[in-house]
This record gives sequence, C-alpha cells and structure tokens, in this order.
Amino acid sequence: MSQRTVPSKSSGTPRQRSGSWNAVKSAYHAFSGLMWVAPRTPSLRLGITFVVALAIGGIALGLTGGEIALLVLSGTLLLAVETLNTAVEMLCDFVQPQRDPKIGKIKDVAAGATAVTEIGAAIMLAVLLGPHIWAAAHR
Repeated sequence: MSQRTVPSKSSGTPRQRSGSWNAVKSAYHAFSGLMWVAPRTPSLRLGITFVVALAIGGIALGLTGGEIALLVLSGTLLLAVETLNTAVEMLCDFVQPQRDPKIGKIKDVAAGATAVTEIGAAIMLAVLLGPHIWAAAHR
C-alpha cells in the first residue's frame, strides 16, 4: 500500500498515513463526533427523541416490523442529513467567520437538504400512520 503525507491535527507537521483502515477506530471517531454534536444541536436532540417516540408509537399502534423499520429509517435519515447540515455550517463558519452572502447561500442550500428530507419523512409518516390512526379513532 502506498503511503501519503497528511498534516497532523495537533502540530500541523506532516505525518505518514498508511492505507490501512481500522473499523474500530472509525467507529470510535464516528461515535465521538455524534456525542459531540448531539448536545450542541437542539434539533438533533429533538429528532432522536422523535425517532424513539415513533418506534414506541408504532408498536402501540400495532404496526408491522417493516412499517416500524421504515419509520425509524426515515427518522435516522433525517438525523443524518441534519448532522451533515451542522457540519457544513461549522465548516462555513470556520472558513469565513465574517458575514458573507455566499457563505449564507451555502448554508441555505444545506438547510434545504434538511427541509427536503423533512418533507419526505412527513409524507412517509402520513402514509404509514394515517390509516392506523384513522382505524384507531373509529373503533
């Protein structure tokens, strides 16, 4: 495998990077990033609570395992997009700390991806839960 030189995070001096991949280290860094961003992002905390509530509500309404899985999948997709939106905003703020209309537009586009995902999740929620809620209300 080839060796690449990448800047060190702490000193900025180059260090050698092997081409090997370590799943445990990758999982650790991913979980570390999630644990850093979750307390700092109110919409992410709300989203996690909402996904758990959807799963519990799905069980209470007697949804099939597949229907509950779709609800959880749509919720986790929304959480992933929200996390990426937060990363884009943080990067923009790092690159350009001053107010800049171009950076603002970039942030708007990233937020638009979250909005599209929210709309899709709402439609899926209505399609999956609507008939069950209607049936439960008319018993």
